[in-house]
Amino acid sequence: MILTHPFLFNTIVVLFIAVTSGWIVYVASSRAITKLRMRIAGLENEKEEAQKQLMILEEQLGKRVVYPVNNTPVISLSSSTRANKTS
Repeated sequence: MILTHPFLFNTIVVLFIAVTSGWIVYVASSRAITKLRMRIAGLENEKEEAQKQLMILEEQLGKRVVYPVNNTPVISLSSSTRANKTS
């Protein structure tokens, strides 16, 4: 039947190639998707650990009394030569 109907043969070959290439694309994309899901899961775990550490630090900061820091520079009004003299 294939010898008498070349159109049927060509159709079967084209369908075989299409199915095979579609299967290869599916396998390749599923591997990539699996890698991305694993990476996302790792990043979510890292995010949760960071949030836990942040909560611990915020609790420690809340327990401590924080005094305001005075960063104003002090300018000496006396001359430097006079400040070095001893009497």
